[in-house]
Amino acid sequence: MDQQSWRLRLHAELPGGEPGDVLGAGVLFGRDLVLTCAHVLPGPAEPVRVEFPVLAGEPKGVSRSARVVDGHWVERYGRDEGDLALLRLTEPAPVTSTAVLHRDPAPYDTRVTVDGFPRNRSGGLWVDAVLKGPGGHGDEWVQINPVDFHDPDPRGFSGAGVTEAGTGRLLGIMVAVYDTPAGRSPFFHFYMIPAATIAGHLPLVAEHHMTGPRVIPPQLSVAPGDQRTGRPLGLQQTLTCWLNGDDTSWDIETVFLREDDEEADVALRTTLGLADRERSPGLSTTGSSRPGGPAVPHRGSISLAVAAAGRSREQLARDLEPEPARQLTSVVVSLPDRAAAAPGETAGLLRRLADRGARLLLVLHGPAPGLTGELLPAGRAAQWLERLADRADRLSETERAVRDLFRRLEPRVTGLPGPPARHGDRAQLWTAQLAAELEQTQQREQEPAGCPPSGSEMGVAALLQMLSYAEQSVLSALLRAEDVEQRLLAALDRMLDLRGLLAAEQARLADHQRAEDAVAAGQYRRAQQLLTEGPSSLDDVERAVAAFVATVHARLDGGSGAEAAPRQRDAGEGTAARDGGQGTAVARTAGEEGTR
Repeated sequence: MDQQSWRLRLHAELPGGEPGDVLGAGVLFGRDLVLTCAHVLPGPAEPVRVEFPVLAGEPKGVSRSARVVDGHWVERYGRDEGDLALLRLTEPAPVTSTAVLHRDPAPYDTRVTVDGFPRNRSGGLWVDAVLKGPGGHGDEWVQINPVDFHDPDPRGFSGAGVTEAGTGRLLGIMVAVYDTPAGRSPFFHFYMIPAATIAGHLPLVAEHHMTGPRVIPPQLSVAPGDQRTGRPLGLQQTLTCWLNGDDTSWDIETVFLREDDEEADVALRTTLGLADRERSPGLSTTGSSRPGGPAVPHRGSISLAVAAAGRSREQLARDLEPEPARQLTSVVVSLPDRAAAAPGETAGLLRRLADRGARLLLVLHGPAPGLTGELLPAGRAAQWLERLADRADRLSETERAVRDLFRRLEPRVTGLPGPPARHGDRAQLWTAQLAAELEQTQQREQEPAGCPPSGSEMGVAALLQMLSYAEQSVLSALLRAEDVEQRLLAALDRMLDLRGLLAAEQARLADHQRAEDAVAAGQYRRAQQLLTEGPSSLDDVERAVAAFVATVHARLDGGSGAEAAPRQRDAGEGTAARDGGQGTAVARTAGEEGTR
């Protein structure tokens, strides 16, 4: 690409159309579209002046007026997400830009170059940098580390194109984020907004000015409006743990789905969509758990998804070994057991991919000894059984904690979630049965020579399928039990807070010899009755305690007391466990940011 045709400098537009102060940089597409960061613009309705500073054969200072295209303004939201805008020139650019964005994610540690327009640099400034990894709260962006660049005020770079060193491919645009942490000197973070994120937010760019295949093919995608993140929770949790590189997952993971399970199929496609920067609906809760649901996969955590059903060896080779070659770190292959290629051919392609460092997740409909026998370690069934046993133990422990909490709260509080069914007992039984099945399979493998080996191979493959189904069920039950535990802990914490506040305010009243105050005494008895003679609604208790606290403050402090009213908690809010030695874990807030 001729970079002189698409590098732009953005100015404020003065009365009469003259360029004012430099706002930032931009990228020209075609003759009239300009991509930049939303934060550099004065607003979605304000015109700006777009300058073409390096056009060969053109006089300096050639510029055009531009306005934001309807529906293509994405202000920064959450924490370091969004921040994109697409403008249209009021008249065509002097030259046509041939720039296109490349969807293919560049490997981390790739060298890139950025050309911005900081102050007092009329011709711009080139900076070398390195892509380091996911950045921003929601993983929409990619962190950039500049090389030998120490300008304390790099404003003028946001919106500049980021190109891959050596190839010149346009990978995204740069954004500089100014941070002023308490007690520290202000500093800038540098990020690239990659092409896939831009495509997800700006459909006009995705449709006309982007190249490269999508990460997820149409067969495995789901429209954003059709995404469902409810059941089956266990399947979603397994997929998400693998996508996020959780330490409980394996580099080559297998998941089995029943052929007629439409709900599981939608859950698969939904979870893959959440992991793709282009198709993700823009959740700002990446990496955190929701009550009653699995964690959300990090955006950008999937490199490629392949729908293998019916594909020949040649077609699979094109899917799994794309040209030009690129580094694939996490690849999901759906139904390789239904490929037209022979199992050995499919296994060979997948093995080569794994040998190059890719993590693989295979989604299967049935036992596939030709694939699992070639790709999985010999002890995978035993490893899986151990992982299942650990999760079954966690389920039993959580259900016991929930029952203890429920017994403790039920005499005092109404509106509690009921204790979950005893799925832990069933999970322990499944684990024992599968352990016995594994032992029998291992005995068959040790039978004397002359016995047909196919039986033991099919036995292992069928056992893997049973382990997958059992684990999905156990994880679903565990997630629901943990949700109930969080809600009960929140109720317990709220009740104890109210009890402590009531006692503290009553003690203040007694210290001032006002305990016999008729109004306060009546309010205290009402709140104490609700707390001790229940069961009562915690909302009713909170109102009664608030009334008493307000009266105490009016009597002792001469104010309304409204500022001391207890704060009503959300049901899913994080709580510190006060469980009287029950051993219940501290609940985590549903939207708590994960530290990675």
